[in-house]
Amino acid sequence: MQNNDFKVDNQFLRFKGKDVIIGFKNRDEMEGNIMAIDNYLNIVLKADNDIKVIKGGKITFISVKNNV
Repeated sequence: MQNNDFKVDNQFLRFKGKDVIIGFKNRDEMEGNIMAIDNYLNIVLKADNDIKVIKGGKITFISVKNNV
């Protein structure tokens, strides 16, 4: 069964395609560009020429980097 009404919240979509800093519950941080995000904050991140999949339950914050 396929649900075509599924939409990602705009609050999360604003991070897609942006350079971000992600903070984790273990106090580590990671920088990269968000390629995909869902309503559970599961993220596909491009970081250092590598693709990482991050589970939303490990994240404490997402901050958009200011590229000055």
